[in-house]
Amino acid sequence: VAYTAKMGNTWFAVVDGKEEKPYDIIGSGSLVFSPDSKQVAYIAKTRNMWLVVANGKEGKQYEVIGSGSLIFSPNSKQVAYTAKTGNTWLVVVDGKEGKPCDGIGSRSLVFSPDGTRMAYAAKAGNTWLVVVNGKEGKPYDVIIEGSLVFSPDSTRIAYGAMMEKKQFVVVDNKEQKPYDVIGSRSLVFSSDSRHVAYAAKLNKLHFAVVDGEEGKQHNIIVRGKIVFDSDKTLHYLALNGNRIFLEEMELP
Repeated sequence: VAYTAKMGNTWFAVVDGKEEKPYDIIGSGSLVFSPDSKQVAYIAKTRNMWLVVANGKEGKQYEVIGSGSLIFSPNSKQVAYTAKTGNTWLVVVDGKEGKPCDGIGSRSLVFSPDGTRMAYAAKAGNTWLVVVNGKEGKPYDVIIEGSLVFSPDSTRIAYGAMMEKKQFVVVDNKEQKPYDVIGSRSLVFSSDSRHVAYAAKLNKLHFAVVDGEEGKQHNIIVRGKIVFDSDKTLHYLALNGNRIFLEEMELP
């Protein structure tokens, strides 16, 4: 168990009852355990500079560490976060800095399930693009916040983007049909990684899109959440008029 505590004018982390080194500030809510529960990391401030402390070891100091950006890989082998130095932002993975950019999407850092790939949304001038293991994708006006997702087998990637006020999903670098709105955080892969689904809106009507095929139209898909029950079936909650009901779909 870990928590932060204040004594006098300093803050420190307490891990299993043991006090760690004191700092001027420890980022609110920044304590993060690795998935295997064997490691803990947090963001701390000292002398107007911020740094990440992982297992008691201090990282490089930066002007800013991105709030909520500190994450461990699913296999617990890597720790990553965003940092700012001067006017540029960069991603830091196990202490190694990535390519500088003009901005990084809020909480956009995501590891693939096997921990071998990492992606994030980066700003370059007036455009945004997705970076996967250092390789930059096509630039767009916007990368939709929270949309970036890997498939369960870690081989595929999808995200929402916007260009000329139209939103669309990009799957494996291929752009899908444009809509008025793509449901924030609605993108999901099936457990076998073969199918991808998301919620979309066009002309005031909402519907699920599965492998590019549009489902029934509704007033609202509740919270834009779509759930795969198996490799070939999925469900979501929909609102029509004043009735909420369960919509189930079976893939051909």
